[in-house]
Amino acid sequence: MEKKVSFSSGNRKLSGILISEKENKSGIIFCHGAFEFKKNWLDYARRLSKEFACLVFDFTGHGESEGIPGTVDLDIWEEDIKSAIDFMKLENIGIVGWSSGGSAAIMATATDKRIKCCAVIDATIKLIPPIHERLLYKTISFLGSIKKKITGKPITMNLTGQLRNMRVAVDENVNSSFKKNERLVKILSKAPIPGCIDTVWTDVLNYAKNISVPFLIIHGEEDKLDLPEEAYLLYENLNCEKEIKIIKDSGHAGHLDQKREEIFKLIEEFFLKHLKRANSE
Repeated sequence: MEKKVSFSSGNRKLSGILISEKENKSGIIFCHGAFEFKKNWLDYARRLSKEFACLVFDFTGHGESEGIPGTVDLDIWEEDIKSAIDFMKLENIGIVGWSSGGSAAIMATATDKRIKCCAVIDATIKLIPPIHERLLYKTISFLGSIKKKITGKPITMNLTGQLRNMRVAVDENVNSSFKKNERLVKILSKAPIPGCIDTVWTDVLNYAKNISVPFLIIHGEEDKLDLPEEAYLLYENLNCEKEIKIIKDSGHAGHLDQKREEIFKLIEEFFLKHLKRANSE
């Protein structure tokens, strides 16, 4: 069974698709990345729905969900994940997160005991820039917050120029298709401030140190946006049962790139092992 669903997170309504082929005590929630959308995870969710209830959803400000378009605030995204768990009403939850969605998944896993295991793909870890950049961001965000308070709308910035040299996948067809997505271009043409840069204030590694459930790190060897070194840094800061897999010939968007089948098998095996174990405990 596959159906469109909606649920509340704070004062926002989020859009999702719930897929389940049978009664389940366990479910998997898929967390997309910044300026991405739930549809990119439908294939993985459909295939895993043979064993688990699967939920793909759009974070606040993305896809069909409410909120200022382009919002990337990890505190809000963590709240969104917990609201998704509330909606599923299951005993055991597994989380998959990509890029900034992986960052939010780390935060949620560290603070919500309903999550029994977590897998991240090309997660963004280094989110705190140098002091001069932080001061600049803080100033712009302050001005943006004043404008938002007065007019109800934030300052916006056109970030589409950054797409030209961005390489998210080794497969050129995937890379080109990703960057030409109309929704992505629309969001980046009016990226909100505050909203699209709030992630720089989050110390993800501090959250990672408090995770106690099984954790899988998957990272593309050819990821040029979040380097493989970040995956190893995350691994070193985890104090739980953990695995790390560096995938050759895979870029930042590993779930879409040419090694997506290899990545799917890793995720499938991980959840079959750990969510099944959680069911029996």
